[in-house]
Amino acid sequence: MSNSGKQFQQLTTPWRDRLFSVAVRQADSRQKAEDWVQESMLKAWKHFSDLKESETVYAWLLKILHSVIVDDVRRESRRAKLAPVVCVEDEELQKHSSSSAGPFEEVLQQQNHDRISNAISALPCEFREVLLFRDVEGLSYQEISEILDIPKGTVMSRLSRARRMLSSALIKSSDHSSTHVRTESAGGFT
Repeated sequence: MSNSGKQFQQLTTPWRDRLFSVAVRQADSRQKAEDWVQESMLKAWKHFSDLKESETVYAWLLKILHSVIVDDVRRESRRAKLAPVVCVEDEELQKHSSSSAGPFEEVLQQQNHDRISNAISALPCEFREVLLFRDVEGLSYQEISEILDIPKGTVMSRLSRARRMLSSALIKSSDHSSTHVRTESAGGFT
């Protein structure tokens, strides 16, 4: 392996898992997230000479990942307009329960995680990205600004709005869940 190949691996390998976790939060499947990360790493390799400071490698990789995601979403959007794809929704899959039940706490925890994940996924892309980069990945406003190529003030206002939207969605989801439970209880379910 060449010197630049070794240097590329040393700089990028520690960040691959974090890149994947960012991609998973924005993808509709693990496979798509893996594809995005793979494509990002290929682009990073091709443009490795563009990296000016090795300290900024994670932000540089996130910017590449963001570009890959945006391109893929646009491509899928155009494809969907040409030939809509019929798929089974998660709600349909959840009607058929698994035979293996876990402990009560795990179920509640998973439902909470699913509720939050679904609420984040439902946010418009420009708000979801900022929220994930700041609150999940812990990036600075400046890093997010550079990755998304938007002013720092826009990052801050989008983050504020994203948090309000997420909070509102979670409250509505919680209200809906408690109403659903009360209705079942009133109907004789316990």
